[in-house]
Amino acid sequence: MVTFHLFSLTLLLSLPIPIAAQIETAFLQDSPAVLRELLTTEGSIPVALPEPLSVADQLSPEQAFLVFRRIFSIFKTTEFTIDPQMSSLAGRTGGILKARWSFRNERTGYQYPCHVYFFVVPVRLERPPGVRGPLMAFKIVEIRAERL
Repeated sequence: MVTFHLFSLTLLLSLPIPIAAQIETAFLQDSPAVLRELLTTEGSIPVALPEPLSVADQLSPEQAFLVFRRIFSIFKTTEFTIDPQMSSLAGRTGGILKARWSFRNERTGYQYPCHVYFFVVPVRLERPPGVRGPLMAFKIVEIRAERL
């Protein structure tokens, strides 16, 4: 039984997942509203972003929305490419999506490249009437970045 679940998770993590395209859309459109829909609603979200963004905290989904609204108002995305394949962590459900994000400070014109890592986990969604089987989606539970 454990082998079957491990195989299923490995297969699931090897396929491109819809959340990758949604994250890409959120950053390319500088849209905190799109990003908010992808964040977990359960618990806090660790967010660690390097200078000049300078964020390192446990944020509620609403706080994360406000932080990214402030970021996207000052810094405009010039490049965002995400690797649609997830890396898994031993002993943990979910996986890590890696992206390259370049953004420009609208005030100074300086541009900053970084790698961003999104830890995403599968969550069960409510099933609409008439739909059979479980509905699953991925939600972001952690965001970390490092400058290049």
